[in-house]
Amino acid sequence: METFSWQDRDEEGNKVIYEAQHFGGWWQLTCTPKLGRSQRDEAVTTPADFTEEHWQTLRELLWRKYQRRRVSWDLIEHIDDILAGKATNERRDRRNNKQK
Repeated sequence: METFSWQDRDEEGNKVIYEAQHFGGWWQLTCTPKLGRSQRDEAVTTPADFTEEHWQTLRELLWRKYQRRRVSWDLIEHIDDILAGKATNERRDRRNNKQK
């Protein structure tokens, strides 16, 4: 599993940490409010849905990592395909259950 994280602000202007995890050919996004050191143990991580803005931010993050040879080109191609509508972000085990 590969995990990539970045900070952003939510609708109310509070800082949020997003984590995108890639495992088994699909992406999962979670978000956690940015808290101080004394409150980090109490932070609640919640699953989030990808928006096009999240996909763009993740692609930019991976592009910078690719230039330093820290990720493979396949991850960037997969996100490009999702943004272009050529691919979907869905779990393979769920996709296989739908076909049965």
